[in-house]
Amino acid sequence: MTDAPVTFEPVAQGLNVYEHPTVVEGRAKWLETPADVIAFIENEEHPEEVIVLARGGTTTFLTLALNAGVKGVITLQGAPESHLGIVCREYGIPCIMTASFSKGVRTARGEVIPADGVRLRMDVSARPQGSISVEVGAPVDDTPVVVAEGMPPEMLEQIMALLANYQGVVPHGDEGDKIMRSKLTTDVLFVTDESVRRRITPLEVNEYLSYLAWNEWDALAARATEGESGLIPRQEYEALGILNCWFTFPEWIELIEERIGVDGMIALGARAKNEIGTKINLLHAWALACSPFFGRGIAIELGLHDAAYGADRVVDSLSRVRRVYQGLWNGGEIYTSMKGYRAELLERSWIDRFVSDRIALDNDADRDTFQLFNASTELLGFLLHFDNRLGLGDSGPYPTDDGGFVIVRDVFINEKAYPWSDVTEGLPYAVTLAMFFPPNTGLEVSVTDLSNVFTNPANYLPFVNGVAVYTRQEFDTPMSDIKTLTLSDMATLRTSIASIASTLYRKIASMTTREKILAGALTYTAGFILPFVRAAGLYDELVANHRFFDLHPMTEGSYDQITGGVAAEMIPRLFLTGSWAVPVPLPLPVADFPAAHALRIKGLSSVDAIAEFSGLSGSDVTASLARLAEGGHAREITGRMTGWALTPEGNGSHAATLRDVRTRNPELSGAYTAFLRLNESLKVLCTDAQNGASGINDRLEDLNAEIGKSLTRAALANPWLSSYQTRLDDAESLVLGGDDKALYKPLSGSYHDIWMELHQELLLSLGRERDEADGS
Repeated sequence: MTDAPVTFEPVAQGLNVYEHPTVVEGRAKWLETPADVIAFIENEEHPEEVIVLARGGTTTFLTLALNAGVKGVITLQGAPESHLGIVCREYGIPCIMTASFSKGVRTARGEVIPADGVRLRMDVSARPQGSISVEVGAPVDDTPVVVAEGMPPEMLEQIMALLANYQGVVPHGDEGDKIMRSKLTTDVLFVTDESVRRRITPLEVNEYLSYLAWNEWDALAARATEGESGLIPRQEYEALGILNCWFTFPEWIELIEERIGVDGMIALGARAKNEIGTKINLLHAWALACSPFFGRGIAIELGLHDAAYGADRVVDSLSRVRRVYQGLWNGGEIYTSMKGYRAELLERSWIDRFVSDRIALDNDADRDTFQLFNASTELLGFLLHFDNRLGLGDSGPYPTDDGGFVIVRDVFINEKAYPWSDVTEGLPYAVTLAMFFPPNTGLEVSVTDLSNVFTNPANYLPFVNGVAVYTRQEFDTPMSDIKTLTLSDMATLRTSIASIASTLYRKIASMTTREKILAGALTYTAGFILPFVRAAGLYDELVANHRFFDLHPMTEGSYDQITGGVAAEMIPRLFLTGSWAVPVPLPLPVADFPAAHALRIKGLSSVDAIAEFSGLSGSDVTASLARLAEGGHAREITGRMTGWALTPEGNGSHAATLRDVRTRNPELSGAYTAFLRLNESLKVLCTDAQNGASGINDRLEDLNAEIGKSLTRAALANPWLSSYQTRLDDAESLVLGGDDKALYKPLSGSYHDIWMELHQELLLSLGRERDEADGS
């Protein structure tokens, strides 16, 4: 007796991860929580017969189901480029994402899905669409449900346009790169040994950020619709971690360069060419630039500061990151998106080594052994790094002498820096897999700057005809001590990896939401920069003295706001629009700086006051203010109080201009030293004058002559400084003429008022904050 044939009817379409010629048939099982996943694995006798359904497109939620070898995966959210899509492809598990069912039962949230146990068919023979059918007669729930109002059609249309083209205009791939590069007026994205030794300009920074925003969108646009994870609060920890990168990375990158120097920064990048199993790779170099400045965009979005805050740190950090890229590529374009998406990082000697260690995959059993090993290590790498890509690094394609090529993958499965990695004890730090492809496969291969390989057709594994596999036991194990694995070694290690992944999954599932968010943020902040810190010998110092594994106070203060619902809306929006890449203020025109500087020092001021301060004529001041107002740098205030003031943009551009002033005028430091030495004397002098002490005039003359010497020298480079001496001399004359109040009376243009303006001038010009040495 045989089972009656089952009739199916189509109920859904979605995005197919990879092509597979055979129709996939299995029983449906909806998994909503980590507890559901664990119960499924513990109670299901034949997971290989089950097609699991989940809400989000993230990888780690389904870790145990993927390791168990389920028949297929269907999600309500996500895209093939997501982590789940990547790992399903590696396992060879058919997967359709963003499926929308026309009939079925309801989840607790009101979503329509097939009932548990009904038979499903997945047609994954073509891309981009895959189709899903359900057995006729399957349960259907047509009762009305109250669900949250969906996204308005016009908003959905806008999002789809932003997914298809950056800012609705610039496409993906080589064409998009060409358009973005056509906008550049500098060579900031092209490095040479000579060019990386200088500090780049604010204009170069803005062009860098503009391209980088497109580059990130190009690599990750589809992941913006990945949706939620039932295991890990991804968007919350991403927002928190990236924000934390902004408040920490500029200082840490500076400390690295202080320790090892410019040549040392270049040498750091070069390690990607000479080592396998290293996190000094494309992704981590990319994150040094992208993560802190995306974090800056978040900080501005949250109102923590304006675009002028920390602008110098942006310039300095990107200048230093370019040095890492010089080592990485030994010159040339910085990003793989500028290189036709090719990432030939490793020295040729490594490719020769792989060829000599190559294991042929001549039969299905050997191929299955490798494929399961590759997939399970990759999945553990994602889980250990809290569902982000820091556990994976691809490079290539590297041409081989037979006309084929090699793709090289590093997977990191025992990162001891993380507290939860105690369960991975005994595993090697990294596994390296060199995958050989024969000539004439027809595969189109792309490697993104996030160290991920994508191919067309999407499933490249059937084309792999040989492998060479290695383990690196510790992050600093010498290359002479790496171990070569056989297929038998891979099978044995895979068993351990699957068991450890199960333990780690349960450990993460048992964490509180806050613990998960903080742990994920740690993988971003510490994880992005970790390999560079280790290589520079700074790990212990940063842990002990620089809060390496803690949130910066500014980030901690934003925790409730970010986790209270802001992240889910903000991160995709900033990412899809590129609005996180806020330009740094550009320097002011030379002719307009004196007037702007007067406004920065004095605050709200009249034309006459600006002219007196700057030494400009009234007509020149008026013309300068008009230009500043036209550029959005100054505005005229009317009403009860009148005058001119700088705008926030003007303050930022003033600060950018002052950096050049500091660079050009070393005499400023001498003037500041003299000022501090005399500052206490002036305070005592003012007090004595108010108390009727004698000898005031003689002491004032000595003090004024002393500060005058330093101001005269400093004014040779910054002429407006001479106005301070003129004004101090005029106030001194009034005091010597018998007007005691001209020494100390506040808000009257007294000697003390001018002295305090000079104090502010020196602090700003030197880029210093007031501290105890400055007094009051």
